[in-house]
Amino acid sequence: MIIDMEKTFLRRPRQDLLYDVIVCGGGPAGIGAALAAAICGARTLILEARSQFGGTATAGMWMCFNWIFKDNQDGSRGGVHQILVDELAKYGSLAARPGRRNDQVLNNGGNLDIHPEYLKKVLFDLFEHYEIDYSLYAQAIDVLKDEDTVRGVVVIAKEGAVTYQGRVIIDATGDGDVAYYAGCEMEDTNPETGWRAPHTLLFALCNLDVERVMSTVYESGFRVEDQDFASLRDAMLHGITQGYQIPGGVSIDQSTIPGVLNFNYSTTAGQFFDGTSSYDLTCVENLGILQATEFIRFVKDFKIPGFENAALMRTGGFAAVRETRRLVGEYVFTEKDLIEGATFPDAIACKFGGRDPMGTTRPNVNISQGTQYPYRSLLPKKVEGLLVAGRCGSATLLGHYGGKSMGNMMAFGQAAGIAAALCVKLGKQPRKLDYKLIQAKLAEMNVVY
Repeated sequence: MIIDMEKTFLRRPRQDLLYDVIVCGGGPAGIGAALAAAICGARTLILEARSQFGGTATAGMWMCFNWIFKDNQDGSRGGVHQILVDELAKYGSLAARPGRRNDQVLNNGGNLDIHPEYLKKVLFDLFEHYEIDYSLYAQAIDVLKDEDTVRGVVVIAKEGAVTYQGRVIIDATGDGDVAYYAGCEMEDTNPETGWRAPHTLLFALCNLDVERVMSTVYESGFRVEDQDFASLRDAMLHGITQGYQIPGGVSIDQSTIPGVLNFNYSTTAGQFFDGTSSYDLTCVENLGILQATEFIRFVKDFKIPGFENAALMRTGGFAAVRETRRLVGEYVFTEKDLIEGATFPDAIACKFGGRDPMGTTRPNVNISQGTQYPYRSLLPKKVEGLLVAGRCGSATLLGHYGGKSMGNMMAFGQAAGIAAALCVKLGKQPRKLDYKLIQAKLAEMNVVY
């Protein structure tokens, strides 16, 4: 079959067009931003540096899309979250199904297990449906700037440097690439300790006895050759003492395919790799593949129940990065806000979930579910024409780390997309926009915040 590219794929990005909204980054925050902006009537372009939309949601394979619902009873968060859930449902249970609550990670719930390839398909479908222009292989390398106002972005494409112009730019890159190139004040690591969050290259195993792995090994403990292990983690820690180069524990997500489980862990725990360094990320990929292959050797040698026929299916599309650059914006969201359940007059989203403790020396902290997130945390201090959403938004390291789920990042992006579209419609800069207009649109979209 010969495909007519011009007729079949209509949403080709255009350099000759002044877009209303340009979204850089195609992960959960960028998806939320692009869909929301287009729903609000903005001519929208979304650009992603890698070969797939979805960010960790696709690169992490069956890593659960956590807090896409607001609770473990599948309560809808409305808005773009529900749009994505409904579109995936059209493909049935092989595409997505409600995920298992993982009690080993504090307050983790509201999950959806999604087949990464179906998610890729659904995202292309949604971009076409809402007439969003899009491009992969488009890494932001600079901005167009008129004094203090961002007017567009420069990306490196296969053709070379390409420039796109827009009225409002949304940085949803995760690493804050656009904000960084625009000269915004940024923070990286924990300024008090220099600590960096660990990175992860997830992996999936096939040919598993899923029931035995989940119910016996993962939850209830097991016995191997007259030795009792309280959990798989307990056995893995013992394996490390025997020379196996494996992580100190894993979090297991069920998949949509029989016999397949997904494994999430901290590849670089205790090692401070920089997620904005190509060389460091290369090392993470190398280390992650080593640990995945070693894990197979470990479960076979130890005869772990349920893993008798296990095989390595594949590792993730790219290393998942928990944090790099963060904006220092009009309001810096803090861990204290999370613990106390802060409320804000300019609230435009909320956080559900808990704090991932991996690699820290701090105890788990119970965060207040539904803690509000303010519009001011999307705003750079001095630069105009720019909103920053997702994990590169304005927060301290622990403020970001609490409730850093995909569902929350999508909510931040959704608010940024609405704000950007309203700015274009009203001829205002984001800093001058009345946040009550964003809140009204969120209410119209039945968004829970």
